Amino acid sequence: MKRIPLIGSVALVSGLLLIMANYPVAQKSPAQEDTSSSQASQTTAHDTLHFLQIAAKSLVYFPKMERALAASYPESSTGDRVFQDAAITLLGVGPLRIGMTLEEATNALGIPLVPLGSNLGGECAYYQPDTNNQTLGLMVVDGFVIRVDVWPGSTLPTLSGAKIGSTETEIMEMYPGQIEATPNPYTKGNFLTLMPSDPQLSLYRLVFETNEKGSVVQYRTGQFPAVTWPDGCI
Repeated sequence: MKRIPLIGSVALVSGLLLIMANYPVAQKSPAQEDTSSSQASQTTAHDTLHFLQIAAKSLVYFPKMERALAASYPESSTGDRVFQDAAITLLGVGPLRIGMTLEEATNALGIPLVPLGSNLGGECAYYQPDTNNQTLGLMVVDGFVIRVDVWPGSTLPTLSGAKIGSTETEIMEMYPGQIEATPNPYTKGNFLTLMPSDPQLSLYRLVFETNEKGSVVQYRTGQFPAVTWPDGCI
């Protein structure tokens, strides 16, 4: 939403006031103009000065008014800011961690989590963070977030730089000796599963889905075995 600068608006109003101050209200005869010209000039000058003084005094309040307007119309939502510099890891994304309850995840992100689908009463359901710039799905099982899906349209990278659009070759180079490739019947590409070398992360996986051209079309992180389910909650 664009706004006209306040100072520019005041200049416009001041100009209109000056025109009004100098515009004759009624026509006068030559004799009347001769006898009243001096007095009219003094009145016009006085009124003009008065209007300018009013405009000048109001300038003091413009910074406060501009700050108030900026607060009323923020440039970006909280949802967009929380993922601005975030990266996908084996443990979550941004302030969200795999294993959090739905309430803890909502509080950590500071934005609503919108339910997806109709299986909200079952043991497995998806929720989506209320953000404009990222397309993410949180798999919630028995009230706990156990997986984060990065869907087409998202620009979020992993901590190593992998993202939607990366090639299989790039994935292999980013995670040398850690990728297990299996055929993906849905995309005619592959599932590229990151097997962490750290024993403390043995319960977690990163799974990239590629198409027949070898490009990542979506990926996910989370706990094994749920992170390997190709159909999500189905």
